[in-house]
Amino acid sequence: MNHSETLKYLAQKGNEVQMMHLGLHRTRAMMQALGDPQDRYPSIHIAGTNGKGSVAAMCESILRHAGLVTGLYTSPHLVRVEERIRVAGRQVSARRFSSLATRIRKVEAALLENKTLDRPLTTFELLTCCAFLNFADEKIDIAVFEVGLGGKLDATNIIHPAVCVITGISLDHQNYLGRTLTKIAGEKAGIIKEGISVISGCRLPAPRRVVFNQAKKVHAPLLEISRHAAIRNLRESRGRYSFDLRTPLRRYRNLHLSLSGEYQTWNAALAVMAIEALKSFRIDVADIREGLANTYWSGRLDEYSSRKRTLLDGAHNPEGAQLLRDFLIGGKEREVHLVFGVVRDKNIRGIGSAIFPIATSIHLTPLANSRSADPAEVAAMHKRFLPRMKIHAGMPEALYSAWKECSASGLVVVTGSLYLVGELLPLVRANVATAK
Repeated sequence: MNHSETLKYLAQKGNEVQMMHLGLHRTRAMMQALGDPQDRYPSIHIAGTNGKGSVAAMCESILRHAGLVTGLYTSPHLVRVEERIRVAGRQVSARRFSSLATRIRKVEAALLENKTLDRPLTTFELLTCCAFLNFADEKIDIAVFEVGLGGKLDATNIIHPAVCVITGISLDHQNYLGRTLTKIAGEKAGIIKEGISVISGCRLPAPRRVVFNQAKKVHAPLLEISRHAAIRNLRESRGRYSFDLRTPLRRYRNLHLSLSGEYQTWNAALAVMAIEALKSFRIDVADIREGLANTYWSGRLDEYSSRKRTLLDGAHNPEGAQLLRDFLIGGKEREVHLVFGVVRDKNIRGIGSAIFPIATSIHLTPLANSRSADPAEVAAMHKRFLPRMKIHAGMPEALYSAWKECSASGLVVVTGSLYLVGELLPLVRANVATAK
């Protein structure tokens, strides 16, 4: 398949959430047919409700700055599907991705014909197989895998990692993972493997108990950030933080983060302790410093001097929206114009209740996604904010309207969904050159 044929093939598989079929048997059968490439390199496996992408990016950056050839697999992508699969910090090329997908498709067809597979691979399963195969072909030293959804039945969970990380657990994807924190925690704790170190950022009592009990059940050494680490002496400069960190292994003085937001200090502590738990590689303190100071993770508190100062953040659940609100309040932003779009299976009331009160204006838009919520229905859920709201037919229109209303000292914030951030990111970047 060429690139356009590959993208068409992916599109035919349908929306990766709506057409999801959780389970490991298809991915495992595919990898066995290909000689289990996922077992040819060590890995770090990261699950959680919020922060897992940031922790994955930090871990990869530290390992790369230590001179290792890294693989990084994350989801979803913002602009191009190739963003999900990176080697040594560079996303896979379109040609290489098409080659990988073609190989996977041929094996898929053979396994469907002999009835080894019960159904075609889902979109996420296919992309995960491409990542496993590409990292083996590239002979990487170590991979970092972000769980797609949940953990126990996620396609990434056929790996045998060197370290497992659970960033934290809150309510999200309840239709798929369960209605309670305990049930959701049980799904995410499903990545914990026999005897493999676990680093946990869980703070709420119910998820902490689930993770603790699962780790104990499989004799996995458990370190909790809230008990085994200390973050001290926070200093903030233009939204980015420096801090001191104490772990069971050592003390780190004056670590600097390139990612914005105080909550990233917690994510950094998780990343550092995950790196410390690796036994196969020597990672120096200098590598950790350089890796944290040079991590890039697009679309998360990601600010541009575009037509107006513009911040993109993929907050898509109430906890993420509250973190975004805290960041804006902490930065003393007095004029905030929201561009907001969301998928309909999210807690829209909770997200809106967290972020809408600080908005000067709210520009509602549908997403270019079959799961998109109707902007009129979003408005109806938040009637007290109707005087500040405008409903737009499309995402660019909403962004241009927000830019027009925003003063020179104000801030436009694009949020509610990573799908929205991904669609508008190229437009924001394209207008950086014309910024006044």
